[in-house]
Amino acid sequence: MTTPLRISQIAMFFLLAIINPLHAETPMSDRIAVQAGVKTEIAKDLSQPYRPLETLSGRTCLDGRPVDGFQGDIAELWSNLECPYCGIQEPLQAQRDNPALCIVVRHIPTDNYGESLKKALAYEALHGFSLNAAHRFWDAVLPKTTLGIPVPYESALQTALQEAAIAPEAFADALQAAASLVSADIIAAQSRITSTPTWILEGIRFPACDFTAAELPTVLELAKKVRSGDTDAQKRVAEIITRGLLNESLL
Repeated sequence: MTTPLRISQIAMFFLLAIINPLHAETPMSDRIAVQAGVKTEIAKDLSQPYRPLETLSGRTCLDGRPVDGFQGDIAELWSNLECPYCGIQEPLQAQRDNPALCIVVRHIPTDNYGESLKKALAYEALHGFSLNAAHRFWDAVLPKTTLGIPVPYESALQTALQEAAIAPEAFADALQAAASLVSADIIAAQSRITSTPTWILEGIRFPACDFTAAELPTVLELAKKVRSGDTDAQKRVAEIITRGLLNESLL
């Protein structure tokens, strides 16, 4: 993991540590400062063309369909499998409910999160053999609330390999392919992805926004309007992102 990425993530950690306890009682001056930063980042995103069919070529949607040739909307979900807010169930439900949508998982593992790199590699390798095994693995190893204990990485992986009847040699080859994919994510995330989960919709980053399955289509439509120049939609998106960073209700 590169130093600049580590530093930016640590900076975001301290920012969130400061603003999360503020919650609904965030002083107006702090909220205005966060909003200003959000608007700047949105402007950066809108200044760049968004071509997901090019950048995500070779990848697959959560339901296994290939990105290449996909006719519909594409959403990127940047996750860390040791982030307790990065659950897989809501994105899976959103994928099931919206067949015209392709949700592509991208990874931002870090040294600060223990075994997150190994978990990311294992998930992507499993995804090529069995969607169910991959998603169950994700759900098993993800840290839960303070009352929930995740399954140890090695145990969850062994269970997934046995249930999907995956030969060790074949899995080793899949891990090599997964390493290239995850490495590409790490490079792409530098200076752009500073917290998880982060959704990218129409090229606009939504950091710290753990949308529910019901919320995602609404926000996607807003992002489309922003990309087309709708200033009212842009204000609403800025407010949604601000709420996410302040740990408030998103919609």
